[in-house]
Amino acid sequence: MVGVSLHFGPIATLPYWLRAHGIVQTSVRTPAIDSLKGLTIYQFSLSPPADVPVFLSTSEISSRPLSSIRKVLGQSQQLGMLIDVDRGKQFYVRFEDRLFRMATGAIRLAQTLDAELVPVLIAETSTWKYTIHFGAPVPQHYLGNPPDMQAIGTHLLQEFSKVITRYPEQCNMRLLRAMFPLPEDRVADLSAVFHAATSAPKPN
Repeated sequence: MVGVSLHFGPIATLPYWLRAHGIVQTSVRTPAIDSLKGLTIYQFSLSPPADVPVFLSTSEISSRPLSSIRKVLGQSQQLGMLIDVDRGKQFYVRFEDRLFRMATGAIRLAQTLDAELVPVLIAETSTWKYTIHFGAPVPQHYLGNPPDMQAIGTHLLQEFSKVITRYPEQCNMRLLRAMFPLPEDRVADLSAVFHAATSAPKPN
């Protein structure tokens, strides 16, 4: 299974809460900086099983053969990825009155691994109380060759919106940066939007 999430709620804690409930998922993230490697190793030691890493870096995922990734994941065979990151190949999905930018990495990995693609969000429902929401998996025929990216993106956003509309205040700034208003004429020229988004100066 490849679980896909957004920068929403206490997302940094999601891998640990999943493991605390017996769901051994390995999350994909950018490599830890050298000064934090010791802390990272310590975090791993607190999140069993020790033979399945809590995190794999994006560079490790891209450089490893498929068989090696399967071996690292062990029996769980579960990966977690963020889909609203601003790196790698991107595409845009029209959803209600906005365009949403998505990274393709999780989709391509699910296709390669022949795995389910499942939306997962964590929300804080009250002080120190959290709920993990699993949405309906993306229909497998959307993940064909080639995958139907628009259908996949629409399905994920429909599932995510069920949680986000209940807790809109928990949207992280990185999630908000992945959303763009439609043009006034409501005719979305995706290539123009992509050019405008990628050429605009990024906030500090």
